[in-house]
Amino acid sequence: MPSNLIVRQGITGVAVTPDDAVDIVGSTANTPATLYVGTAGNVDVITLGGSTLLFKNIPAGSFLPIQVTRVKDTLTTADDIVALF
Repeated sequence: MPSNLIVRQGITGVAVTPDDAVDIVGSTANTPATLYVGTAGNVDVITLGGSTLLFKNIPAGSFLPIQVTRVKDTLTTADDIVALF
């Protein structure tokens, strides 16, 4: 199980295209430290620990401080999502 004892901050980022089958790929070999949600809605993710979670009604301009491997498409209604590494 991953250790979350160190607070990570983003130093680079990539735009996220939600996909039910493809993991987020960034410029580093690790998972994002956080997600930025530019347009309000729901965000369906698979966490680094393997849990599938649906975050509902995330306001525009929010940061989700979660480590995820994937942002799923089917239930995600938010847009302009950026993964920060």
